Amino acid sequence: MTIRAVLFDFGGTLYDYATLEAAERESLVELARQLGINAEPGAIQHAHREAMRQVFRQYLPRRFYLHRNLFRDAVIGMLESFGVAPDAARLDRYRVAQWQRHARDFTLRDGVSATLATLRQRGVHLGIVSNIDDDQLAHLLEIAAIGSYFDSILSSEQVQSCKPDRTIFEKALERAGCAAGEALFVGDTLAQDIAGANRVGLQSVLLWHRTDRDPPDAEPRPRHVIRRIPDLLDLV
Repeated sequence: MTIRAVLFDFGGTLYDYATLEAAERESLVELARQLGINAEPGAIQHAHREAMRQVFRQYLPRRFYLHRNLFRDAVIGMLESFGVAPDAARLDRYRVAQWQRHARDFTLRDGVSATLATLRQRGVHLGIVSNIDDDQLAHLLEIAAIGSYFDSILSSEQVQSCKPDRTIFEKALERAGCAAGEALFVGDTLAQDIAGANRVGLQSVLLWHRTDRDPPDAEPRPRHVIRRIPDLLDLV
């Protein structure tokens, strides 16, 4: 079947979260120090990861949630693990500092811009379908400077639906103007991207960038697996 649209997850797919790890670490440690927490940076990061795991398990079953609330609850959980309760103004300043550091460190995955340019030349609809709030998506797209490649950009906040809920995928297909089988959906997570794309009949593509092991041989299974974004050109 002819591919008429390629839809992308954003975070983890078009850019690697690892490029923002230094920004996240510095912002968390700065916040902790402001509130009198003198733990080692590694201990602060570990506490934040644990809080994020717990919060994410609570949020994931929901059809829709604001990611600013998820991220804030994880930071609050981290601080509370050290016996500290932050005030709202302090959390707002932390977020501003975090975003400023994103602008410093953000990097697209190799080959993203060239691949998007080639796909546009081939005449396919290009879309972003992201589990992220409008303000953060706009912030990161401005830094990435790739918004002009896309025909449609869809956030979970716009449609009040978070992947793997089917509504966000259906809205993306509506904007692309094609049938599910005529579109590739490219993402890096099985539970959100691949499961949701499969649910509505999209041709799911898992970006598997790990070199230490192969993708899990279990459900949900992607239709295709790629190692690099430019590998998409072989599918279109």
